[in-house]
Amino acid sequence: MATKTALARPGYGTRPLGASVADLARLVRRAAAAHVSRRELAEMEPRMLRDIGVTERQARAEALRAPWDLEPPPVRPARRAPRPQGPGAAAAMGTALRTAWRRWRTRRSIADLDAHALRDIGISFAEAENEANKPFWRR
Repeated sequence: MATKTALARPGYGTRPLGASVADLARLVRRAAAAHVSRRELAEMEPRMLRDIGVTERQARAEALRAPWDLEPPPVRPARRAPRPQGPGAAAAMGTALRTAWRRWRTRRSIADLDAHALRDIGISFAEAENEANKPFWRR
């Protein structure tokens, strides 16, 4: 079994020393960029935070994270609303079906748009493809 050290000779199951230094430099650059962007996020006005879909609390929490913590924070699953019971259940089911039908229809429409129309509405081809491939039950 080969030793996995940074100083081992290349070709014996390890990477050369230069590659690990380059990886370390890349990591330091990413940590510095994360630190700067988190600091700027904490200084944003509430209106700007709303525009990007972040609450002030989330911005403060992001700013407090360590610069070397580059993984995204874990996402808590959204709490589901309780299913309606009684006479309102039929109306809720109708609303859910209309929503699902509208999602399916609009996603098919997005899939049919050409490059010019996508550019017109400001969506890249990859974003349109991603949205069109979502199932109707997913937001």
